[in-house]
Amino acid sequence: MEEKIMIERFTRSQRVQHFLLLVSFIILIVTGLALKFHDSWFGKLVITLEGGVIARGIFHRFAAVLLIFVAFYHFFYIIFTRYGHDEFLLVLPKFKDFKAAFQSVKFTLGLSAEHAEIDKYAPPDKFQYWAVVAGSFLMIITGLVLWYQTQAMLVLPKWAIDITRVVHSYQGVIIAVVILLWHLYIVHLNPKRFPMSRIWIDGKVSLEELKVEHPLEYERKYQGVADENK
Repeated sequence: MEEKIMIERFTRSQRVQHFLLLVSFIILIVTGLALKFHDSWFGKLVITLEGGVIARGIFHRFAAVLLIFVAFYHFFYIIFTRYGHDEFLLVLPKFKDFKAAFQSVKFTLGLSAEHAEIDKYAPPDKFQYWAVVAGSFLMIITGLVLWYQTQAMLVLPKWAIDITRVVHSYQGVIIAVVILLWHLYIVHLNPKRFPMSRIWIDGKVSLEELKVEHPLEYERKYQGVADENK
C-alpha cells in the first residue's frame, strides 16, 4: 500500500495556542456552569469535586487569566510574526466565502458532485475563528467587570453590573453549546474523522485529504510536492 504523504498545516506555536485555549475554555465552562446551575446535581457534584465554592472560584479565575494570556499571545503572534500575519490575512472573511459556503451545502446535500473551491480556511472555519475572538473578548471584558465588581460599581450603575452578569452567564452557555455541538462534531466526531482528528496534536494532514478538502491551498503550496512524489 502506498504510504501517505503528510504535511504540516499548523505550526507548533498554533498548536500551543489552541491547546491553552482548549484548557482555559474547558475549565471556564465546567466551573461556570457549576455556578450557574449550583442547585442541580451537576452543579453540586462539580463544586464538591473542586473542593467547594471558594476553590471553584479559584479554578475559574485561573482559567480566566489563562484565557487573557492566550488572547495576548495570539495578538502578538499576529502582529510580530510574518507567518501569523499571513495566517490572519487568510482567515479574514471574503465575498467568495459566500459562494464557497453555498457550494459546500450543495455538495453535502448531493446536489453537486464538485467540492467548493476552498483555501486553507473554509467558511465554517472562519466563522468559528471570529466567533471565538468575539466571544473571548466579551467574556474577558464582562468577566473583569464581575471580578472587580466593587471597583466597577464606582464608575458603573447597578443596572450595568446586572446586565454584565447576565451577558457573561449566557455567553458562557452559548460557547459551551457551540464547542460541544458544532466544533467537536465538525473537527472530530463526523464520520470522516471519527473518533478524532490528530491535527490539533501534530498539526499534520495527508496531502490527499488536503487536495480534496482545500484545493486552493493544495495548488498554492503543495502541487510541486505531489508532482515530485509521482
